[in-house]
Amino acid sequence: MRLKEARFFYDLITAHELTSILELGFFHGVSTAYLAGAVQQVGDGHVTTIDLTTAMQREPNIEEILTTCGLRNLVEIFYESKTFNWRLMKFLEEEPRRSFDLCYIDGGHTWVDTGFAFCLVRQLLRPGGWLVFDDIPHTFRTSSNRDKPWVLRMSEEEQVIPQVDRVFSLLTLKDNGFDTFRRINRLGIARKRPDSAPSSPAALFVETQVCAAAHLARTDPALRHRLLQQPARVLSEVSGQEERLFRHVRFAESTLWSPLEPDLGENGILTHFLEKPEWDKSISEESLLELMHD
Repeated sequence: MRLKEARFFYDLITAHELTSILELGFFHGVSTAYLAGAVQQVGDGHVTTIDLTTAMQREPNIEEILTTCGLRNLVEIFYESKTFNWRLMKFLEEEPRRSFDLCYIDGGHTWVDTGFAFCLVRQLLRPGGWLVFDDIPHTFRTSSNRDKPWVLRMSEEEQVIPQVDRVFSLLTLKDNGFDTFRRINRLGIARKRPDSAPSSPAALFVETQVCAAAHLARTDPALRHRLLQQPARVLSEVSGQEERLFRHVRFAESTLWSPLEPDLGENGILTHFLEKPEWDKSISEESLLELMHD
């Protein structure tokens, strides 16, 4: 996990006071340490993380990193022989069943592993909980594993298609049980819709168009300004649909790098918050390191 993603998760966890975190794929455990550090800032909470048994042999391994950071007591580690989805099955079998405020998926990277993980995690997320996919643009053809025999046995399509992106695009963005969709750098984000939030095919369509517009506004200052001033018109241009579908939508600036849930006013106006744009350099890597150290 790079510093930019670490700050994203720090904002997401602390702003929403998320205390029960599930991580699928931890590699050396650097990302786990960032997650646990943010949970520590919130107060009472923990991280549950899962990876393959081969992770025990990595140098450094997750146990060493967490112990060095003084965060080992905040993390429950599971090792599985083939896939984290086996442990998710066991979680679903438990009574009472575990539930999580945030699930971070950063492993597998295949349609089968990540797609099935999405279906399982959907059952474990609390209403209002957040789901984050890492490596949305990942392809096996461009990965460090591209010459491994197990990759070469894949079909041409499996090697060149970004499979995590397909899970986000074809499953998550089309699931009426989620809202507040975002694409931020290499991350795909969604919130499990609270019971009180409006739910309909029309609402889901608006949410996906808000996601598309917010993504463009991260790197286009002129479009961002227009989105704040003329939201219905810009959403109409982005979607190719009539402005009337978006008359109830407004946008406001956020001071965070991570999403905020939309605000539904008594007049029916739904205000979405735009995260900090790519060109905002208000925090340097040095100050971010200091923040994480504190």
